Amino acid sequence: MQAWNVKKLLDWGIDYFSRKKILEPRLSAELLLSAVLNFSRVKLYLNYNYEPTPAELQSFKKLILKRLEHIPVQYILGQAFFRKITLYVDQNVLIPRPETELLVEEALEIAESRAGGQAIQILEVGTGSGAVAISLAAELQQKDFNIIATEKSTKALEVAKKNAQSQLAGEKRSRLHFFCADVVPETPDFQQAYKGAIDLVIANPPYISQAGFEKLPKQVKDFEPREALVAGPAGSECFQPLFEKVKPLLRKPVSHMVIELDSLTAPAAKNAFRAVYGKRPEIKKDYNQKERMLVAEIRAD
Repeated sequence: MQAWNVKKLLDWGIDYFSRKKILEPRLSAELLLSAVLNFSRVKLYLNYNYEPTPAELQSFKKLILKRLEHIPVQYILGQAFFRKITLYVDQNVLIPRPETELLVEEALEIAESRAGGQAIQILEVGTGSGAVAISLAAELQQKDFNIIATEKSTKALEVAKKNAQSQLAGEKRSRLHFFCADVVPETPDFQQAYKGAIDLVIANPPYISQAGFEKLPKQVKDFEPREALVAGPAGSECFQPLFEKVKPLLRKPVSHMVIELDSLTAPAAKNAFRAVYGKRPEIKKDYNQKERMLVAEIRAD
């Protein structure tokens, strides 16, 4: 009988996924085997000769079969890695993308530059799993901050709150506040409490068109929440309502905004921003030189 060690299992898994046209075959095999063995990915490669037990082999086989159904690895394992945190994820939330980490980097740079005599107030619209808001809370150096995170899906909001509980402790956790709302709550209490109080708005709104959604890989189209991906026929429908609804909340004389987008929706996002605020924002590119973020400093008239 053939003895299966880590190296043979990885080689077989990568080849099998490749032949079955599963996306990211190497990463899929590594993450699934790491989970079964409770190894880090680095530890896998340091223990090539380790021979899993029959029970571990059976568990690996079960996970392989799930992946063959195109279920994303993160949903199979119930976890996703984002910057410095490990998040619980299920099909109620988008799987955090590496590109979105750039939003956190940009927001941290802006927030740290505004540190001063008063608490910085950050609003994240559409928090999903909580990846961005929790990362900001975990990584902000100044102690005096508050983060308001909104989400219209009650099930997604449950996931975000669960992640905040597991990833943040004490003072950091107490500075993150969740609200169920489409963009922001329109109740008098919320509007009054935060009118003119927000220093930084950050969002990763839906920005895929209906036609674009149909072209997405099966593992995205069939499993991730459609409402978190598709904005409408054009893919740009979310931008203007977002800009309009947060405008009364922005602090004067200056506030900032960081919004994720793509090259297809960047022109419409710029036009929508200009229609609401009367100026053109900056569009920044990601590491692949693709338009990825709308970044703006907003000064009162």
